[in-house]
Amino acid sequence: MEQRIKAVIYARVSSEEQKKEGFSIPAQLDLLHDFAHKNNIEIVKEFEEAETAKQAGRHKFNEMLKFLKKNKAVTNILCEKTDRLYRNFKDYVDLDVDTTGYTVYLVKESVVLSPTSTSHEKLVHGLKVLLAKNFIDNLREETQKGRLKKASQGYFIGQVPYGYKKLDPRTTVIDEEKAPFVRRAFELYASGLSLEKVRWQLRDEGFVYQSSNKVISHGQLGKLLKNVSYIGGLYFRGTVYSGKHEPIISDELFEKAQISAQKDNKPLYRDDHNFAFAGLITCVKCGCAITAEIKKGKYVYYHCTGGKGKCEQKKIYINELDLMPQFDEAVKAVSLAQRHIDYIKQGLKESLADKKEFSEQMRSNLEAEAKRVRHRIDKITNEYYDDLVDAKFYNEKRVQWNKDLDEIMIKLEALHHAEQKYYEEGVRIIETLKNAYILYKQQSPIEQRKLLNYLLSNCTLEGRKVSYDYNLPFSYFVNFDSCRKKYPGCDSNA
Repeated sequence: MEQRIKAVIYARVSSEEQKKEGFSIPAQLDLLHDFAHKNNIEIVKEFEEAETAKQAGRHKFNEMLKFLKKNKAVTNILCEKTDRLYRNFKDYVDLDVDTTGYTVYLVKESVVLSPTSTSHEKLVHGLKVLLAKNFIDNLREETQKGRLKKASQGYFIGQVPYGYKKLDPRTTVIDEEKAPFVRRAFELYASGLSLEKVRWQLRDEGFVYQSSNKVISHGQLGKLLKNVSYIGGLYFRGTVYSGKHEPIISDELFEKAQISAQKDNKPLYRDDHNFAFAGLITCVKCGCAITAEIKKGKYVYYHCTGGKGKCEQKKIYINELDLMPQFDEAVKAVSLAQRHIDYIKQGLKESLADKKEFSEQMRSNLEAEAKRVRHRIDKITNEYYDDLVDAKFYNEKRVQWNKDLDEIMIKLEALHHAEQKYYEEGVRIIETLKNAYILYKQQSPIEQRKLLNYLLSNCTLEGRKVSYDYNLPFSYFVNFDSCRKKYPGCDSNA
């Protein structure tokens, strides 16, 4: 009798709501059990998950990895498709078939990945995961742009500063119960008192910070006294904008408080140099960072910081000019000729189809959530006017749900922009690989470092030699011609 292959099933939905609705995981399980039955595969365990990328880790995914490590006879994983198995790029690395020896069946995509898969198959699959990661990154960037747009228009993002309250996403007013605390704190600090003395003086004068924390902490007070929101400003991601809200204190009082702050704070060291390889390399001997400094006014040298004690590498100073050729070779190794681009385009084509399904599902989820939030707002408004809920509860819920609705609208707009950029991003990756070395040599040190971080990991320095690993899937691009000789099926003329 033929011995059956042993496997586990992994099924995932992207939200708890989908799981409750009961249409996604059951469909995945039916598909995977049917595939197992037809292919004489024995399912030894199932793992079901309903977590989003916002949550810290995937419990069932990690449980599956532990189970596979413990049960060495089980080396097969059945999953519906790529985006169900991988939530982020780290998951892809954790399940790399070359490292783990596992065989991954992506049933809906008719893909089987194993250590014996061709380099081309692994490359196409890796590119799909990489593009999916870039789509999420673009979505995050576009969401930040949406928040930036709102901030530049003068509206607070999320929670308002102490002393203010939100009536709706675009209306922030002074909280007359808390604002006196803010005014008095600035007055006391501007008079020359230290932060510590201001804390206790506020208490002695009867000012209560919060019901649960009557005396403000040293750190919270320091942040409060530097917050430009209290003079009508709005700080977001390193820039101060003009806010739509009313100031609590005058500009003059704020300036006096900042002058007082100078005696309580020491200046921080600032390094305005942007070294090409700073923050990229660690010492192989002690694990400390390799830092850079300028000698004789113009020469850049790298050495170990020696932060963990004595290290022989700390005494070795390497000229940046000696490191450059080593990183040049690293970039050259993943540069692809035009004849290789066709292989990459296959991955882009398949990834586009996956992205379309993913983004449509995300849009549907966001629109459904927006509908639910609007329903809650309408319902509690009616209950308030019918005297079924009190004013405090009504205001708290209305403010929270309006904030939620505002965030959903930002994400929907971000999704639209991310979709437009997706194909451009795929083309950019292809062009980057096609002309990687040429582009690398034309870029500034900051951009060179970004590209190296994109391609490489575990960069270490021993003596004067740099060692590194390639991030997946770029490891499949290295010496691509030799891979094609090893796996003739990769050839377009096969």
